[in-house]
Amino acid sequence: MGGWLSGRYTALNVYGPSGSKPELGTAAFVEGLKMAYAWDITGRAGTLPDAGGQLIAHEFDYKKINGVVYEANGVTITSTPAVHSLDGSVSYKLEWNGLSFVFGGDSAPNKWFIEQARGCDFVIHECFYSPEGLQRFLGFPPRQATQVAAYIHTPPDAFGKLMAEVRPRVAIGYHSILTPEMLQDISDKVRMTYDGPFIMASDLMCWNVSKDSVQQREVVSAELVQPPATSEGYMKAKRSGEAKMSDFIVSGKWEGYTPPPLPEK
Repeated sequence: MGGWLSGRYTALNVYGPSGSKPELGTAAFVEGLKMAYAWDITGRAGTLPDAGGQLIAHEFDYKKINGVVYEANGVTITSTPAVHSLDGSVSYKLEWNGLSFVFGGDSAPNKWFIEQARGCDFVIHECFYSPEGLQRFLGFPPRQATQVAAYIHTPPDAFGKLMAEVRPRVAIGYHSILTPEMLQDISDKVRMTYDGPFIMASDLMCWNVSKDSVQQREVVSAELVQPPATSEGYMKAKRSGEAKMSDFIVSGKWEGYTPPPLPEK
């Protein structure tokens, strides 16, 4: 909704994997969003550009290894399966201008990620708590802690083993609450199995990746941000129909206020 209100006048394209059943895939998710926002979308008819409120699902087979998801303007994005809870999770690889970036997503260590990420410039993969860390810091029972940390996620020592195998220029870990004691525990366990460049990500970290260097920065943003001015294309985009209320609802308007006349355009 925010993008539509702030200047988008073409459909929003959503790319994502299938699931083991149709109702668990991206297409079903997008249809669910349309249903959830149906009242809001219908209520903006005639006010906002028609196409800007549309969602288009591009669902691909989650089982494909290095399947092309997107290819345009010199950018190629491929996907491979990930191992997390149910069938359907995937990892992505982006290649552009001789540079490569892999985002592993939530996953236990898997062979497809290693093949996908080996030798890449910039690799992000979850670096979850250890089973012992889940028990000590979050109070998980032993069985649950082990199942969550080591069977559907990647604990720190396994993250280190993955990165030692793929050897990226920079390895980024995420998916943990970084209180000082947790960060120390995670870092110590990663360093037991990996000695390469490693950063544990936190909110608002940003990296500039080039062939010569990888520079880390921190995003500085305003708390109150005004949406940008809309474009000429947005102003001229087709708007059709008009949201209308029933006579019953209209009859509830207060006679003590008269709105100004509506302009023709």
